[in-house]
Amino acid sequence: QRCLPTGQTESNRPFFSKVNGENILMINKYIAVCCYIGRCAKCASLYMLKCLYFVFMFCCKIREIAYRIYLYPNADLMECLEELLRCRHKLAKLVGYESYAHRALKGTMAKTPEMVMNFLQLLTDRLSDKTAKDYRMMKDMKTKLNPRNAELMPWDHPYLSGVMRAERYNIEPSLYSPYLSLGACMEGLNNLFSQLYGVSLMSEHPRAGEVWSEDVRKLVHLTHPLMPLGQPVRSSSTPYAVVHETEGLLGYIYCDFFHRQDKPHQDCHFTIRGGRQCRDTGEYQLPVVVLMLSLPHPSRSAPALLTPGMMENLFHEMGHAMHSMLGRTRYQHVTGTRCATDFAEVPSILMEYFATDYRVISQFARHYETGQPLPESMVARLCESKKVCGAADTQLQIFYAVLDQIYHGVPQNRSTTEIIRDMQHKFYGLPYVPNTAWQLRFSHLIGYGAKYYSYLMSRAVASMVWKQCFVQDPLNREMGERYRREMLAHGGAKEPMRMVEGMLQKQPTIEDFVDALVSELNPNFETFLMDSES
Repeated sequence: QRCLPTGQTESNRPFFSKVNGENILMINKYIAVCCYIGRCAKCASLYMLKCLYFVFMFCCKIREIAYRIYLYPNADLMECLEELLRCRHKLAKLVGYESYAHRALKGTMAKTPEMVMNFLQLLTDRLSDKTAKDYRMMKDMKTKLNPRNAELMPWDHPYLSGVMRAERYNIEPSLYSPYLSLGACMEGLNNLFSQLYGVSLMSEHPRAGEVWSEDVRKLVHLTHPLMPLGQPVRSSSTPYAVVHETEGLLGYIYCDFFHRQDKPHQDCHFTIRGGRQCRDTGEYQLPVVVLMLSLPHPSRSAPALLTPGMMENLFHEMGHAMHSMLGRTRYQHVTGTRCATDFAEVPSILMEYFATDYRVISQFARHYETGQPLPESMVARLCESKKVCGAADTQLQIFYAVLDQIYHGVPQNRSTTEIIRDMQHKFYGLPYVPNTAWQLRFSHLIGYGAKYYSYLMSRAVASMVWKQCFVQDPLNREMGERYRREMLAHGGAKEPMRMVEGMLQKQPTIEDFVDALVSELNPNFETFLMDSES
């Protein structure tokens, strides 16, 4: 008598009853036989293998069912999406653009939809061999686990790539967490900003009624050393002031770090007040921003401990915050992250490179009980694990970006589902599943309309900046000052490609962007040597 999944009709009830009933009973039977009936070791092992095989087969079916239910078409939503795309195209035509994509890309690094599609097609071509290799590895893995049905399907990609990462590098987040307490990570950020920009983070007590939760902390951004470097920064949700060593107070960051029941479960940065030059007083209006994460609370016996992913997210969002803090623009509507979308993610993605460089991590990652540093080999394995199936993962992002471009391009007189079927075959390589509508779950179509490619282009720029300016010395003050001067100070008040040219001291091409992304997937042989030595 339980409710059917959303979008399913009464005629489908027997199918779901079978899945939820007979299969679960069968798996319980196998486990019971294996665990409770006394047998010789050989027989017990055989039954356990049968049990595990059935578990995998059951999970395969569950993944397929979940995929089909989650992406089941909804006629009302479909009409809503189609109407949105029609209205956006009409709006663009009214103001003189060929399509909504042409309007949306004005002022970006890419400039035109044609340039975006050239970028995505060239990247697809350059990744083709690596992507095919990734798919072969996933198919081989599935064949081993399920020889009766070895065809690689879209619901297999995230699961099998995760299995392969775990199998090859044995990455267990809980082994890293004791070295990554929130206080240590904040201290590491403080040290990094001090060395790169001469900036310190200071915790400040908020006034009564100033914050929306007792968990929120306020950071002051300073540029003179009011707080000794290396002193742990308080790590909850106080406001943090950002202070420069000669320029003084730069702004405030409210850190809403910990999980709450009524809190949105997302990691983000947003602006409360943008920086600007005040014409009446001649002073600069200091920026005020919020960093919102969903970190675990400290316990009685341990501080708040972060997984590697949580630590990288903290660095990523702090990259956005520093973009806001170090921006110095005349108008607040173009300050900090209020810039071209394909440039806005560059500072945050660049911070991910600092977060995975051992020369930076070694300054703060210490076991909270023993004080022992995080071993370099663990950091190297973590970095290499991200390259497993990296080409296939990138190709999936290309597919999403292409879909976004075509939906917002010149109307093609065919349904969004017909478009997704054709583009999935051409730009993803895994088969389209009939009677699914992934586009209805693609929320970025709303907020990012025609600019989803920005993630890939921003990562390409961040990769080029890292390799050219910071890879030799991630704590180089001269490069930090150039980065602030050329890229962080202008927000959206300067053409984005000119900022990139100023930092790289050359004009990058689409080929340069593609080369940067492809080279990210090359293995680091020092990691293999490190593993073999250990």
